[in-house]
This record gives sequence, structure tokens and C-alpha cells, in this order.
Amino acid sequence: MQTNASEMNRSLLAFHTEVVRTGLSSRHLGGLVEIPGRSWRFIFLEAGSLVLNRDEGSEVIMAPAVFWLTEGDHVRAQANAGTTVGQLILSEATLSNAIGHKPEAAELRLLSGRSFRLELGSNETLLASIRRAFDLILREAHERARGFETVIEAQVRVLLVLLWRNALNPDDLRSVSANAAIVVQRFRQLVETHFRDRWNVAQYAAELGMSSDRLHAICRRELATPPLRLIHSRTAQEAEALLERSTQTLDQIAAHLGFRNTPQFSAFFKTETGHSPGAWRRAVRAQGTDQDGLQTRSYADWP
Repeated sequence: MQTNASEMNRSLLAFHTEVVRTGLSSRHLGGLVEIPGRSWRFIFLEAGSLVLNRDEGSEVIMAPAVFWLTEGDHVRAQANAGTTVGQLILSEATLSNAIGHKPEAAELRLLSGRSFRLELGSNETLLASIRRAFDLILREAHERARGFETVIEAQVRVLLVLLWRNALNPDDLRSVSANAAIVVQRFRQLVETHFRDRWNVAQYAAELGMSSDRLHAICRRELATPPLRLIHSRTAQEAEALLERSTQTLDQIAAHLGFRNTPQFSAFFKTETGHSPGAWRRAVRAQGTDQDGLQTRSYADWP
């Protein structure tokens, strides 16, 4: 029996959450839920057992345990009879907002790019912490009170930090070869940390230990998009989120995003969206993002 589910909020928050209690029969998780763009899955196996089916075979997991499944991990999960399991499916926009911009953000994004399982065993403290965070996500998704998106994103961040502390040695996350895919991932992590600092492409390339031309070539080959366009898209997405969801003035938003002044921010925003910030805020609040040609973007707009 499914006890709770929610999906959501325009382009700025998209998720699905549910708890399944199987009773006397087994049940497959998900399958009918479609999150736009790429998505990640957090599964909390609280009681009973779960069968994970992959192309290479099946595996039975006993509770309590948690799983993090990346967008490229095509796994089918079946809850056996007598099982209680929670599932949280996150869009890339929601995941990005949850990861945030604290010093550990780069580690969390690297962690989120790997599928793994964490068996909780006798770790009652960790089990209780995960249960509290997941229960609060369920309640907020059901009640949808003012600011529920912020609460959910905060609890997703709590879950990620708990996984980061307990699932993997942080040093292991750094011991990966610098192939093109890893360069792109590290670049995106750096953008998350420094787009408000208005870093240029040369600064990102220097931090990655390569030339600007090499970074440009990798982004063009892997993402079909030059790095500067990716940086601008991320900045514009943040601007749209602040204009819609915050009460900050244009001056405050411009300063928050690292622009020298409001006219510079306004010119940038109009180039990116075709609308001035003030007109965009008025229209999106009055009529919704699907009206008058307005199109919000999210971090999921990254290739």
C-alpha cells in the first residue's frame, strides 16, 4: 500500500516521494513516476527485504539499509512481502539546490554521481537520523505549507551529508582518473561553488589544471556546449529562482550574484531570457511560468 506521494513544483523543484508497505504480496517500486530530465533515487529500506534487478543479475538486500542510485543506474527494485520502504526521486534541479554551496558541496556532488548501498546494521543513531529526515520530507510534501520546498531541500541535504559521512571515505572520491567525464563533473562542481564569484573560463580552467582551450574542447565534445554558456545558464537559473521565490530587491539579487551593479545584472538577464528582471518577476508571479512566452530554466537544463 502506498501511503504518501508527491511530485512537483514547476521547473524549480521536481521530486516524487512515497512509502510502500507491501503486506502479504511483493511490489515493484516506481515505474509510473516520470521526473523531467535526469533523476536520482534515494531508497530507505526500513523493514523486510528488497530485490535489486540489474541486467547482470539480481541481489537481495535485507533491512535496514539505504541506497543511492544515479540517473544512469537502470535498476529495478522489488519490495518483498512484509517490507516497509521509502523512495525519494529527485530532479537535478532539486539535487543541485539541496547540495548548495557550502565547502562540502563539491564532495557531495561527487558522491551523488556514484551509486552505492549503505547497510545500517546496528547503527541506531544513523538509522534514527535518516528516519527523521525522510519523515519530515514526507510530511512537508503532503501538507505543502508555505516554504515546503525549502524544508524538503534542507532535509535532502541532511540525507546527503549523512551518506557522505558514513558511506565512503572522502579520499576515495578524489582518487579517480581525470578523464573527460570527470573533468566535466569537476567543472560543474566548481561552477556550483563559484558562479556567484563571477569566475571567468580561465579561472575555472586554472583550477582544473588545464588551459581554457582544453576545457572548451572537452565541454564542446562531452556536452555540445561551451563552458561560458554553461556558466551563464547556471547564473540565469539562480536569478530566476531568486526573482520568483525570494523577496530580495533587484539590487540585492545583483549583489548576491556578484554583478558590479543592477544595470549590469539587468543587461545580463535580458540577454539570457529576453525579459528584464522586473518584468519577468511580475509576469511569473501573476500568470505562472507557462504564460507569455516565459520559460524558466533549471540546473537540469545542463546537457
